[in-house]
Amino acid sequence: MSSMRPASEKRSYLSHAIRGYRGYASSRVARKTDEVFSEEILSKLSDTMATIGRMRRLAGGTLAPEAIPSLDVLVQSVDRLAKYVAQTEPTDDKLLQTLEEGKADEIVGLDSDVMEKIGNVNQVLSMMDLEAGVGISPDELDSISELIDDLADCLRKRSMLITG
Repeated sequence: MSSMRPASEKRSYLSHAIRGYRGYASSRVARKTDEVFSEEILSKLSDTMATIGRMRRLAGGTLAPEAIPSLDVLVQSVDRLAKYVAQTEPTDDKLLQTLEEGKADEIVGLDSDVMEKIGNVNQVLSMMDLEAGVGISPDELDSISELIDDLADCLRKRSMLITG
């Protein structure tokens, strides 16, 4: 699990996974890192929305009708998260304060956790998508909803660190 890795390993992973991710060594670098991180998360959330839409279209008659409301809930949750990420922008003062308090590694850890969680969501959805909706139940979609809730919690913790 990523939370068990040292901060330097997480930073290295993130810099390879996200073009332009350079960590939080200074407020100038931190501002740019936050921007590229947010762009990456928004891109991955867009992929999530596309997968859900594809599942709905391609599953056609094979998707259980009772699963449609669960898909709608997923769409609403992902849309809400995307808006939240787009609106979360740290002020220079708060970002500097967070860095001065020595919390750069904590932000990197949360960034790593967010990447892991959104990767889990997209991986599970992709597996369901490959099955073309066969046998997908509302309970299975509810498990995706729980993963999205975990992602939202992690994004909120991150936001509290960088925006106050």
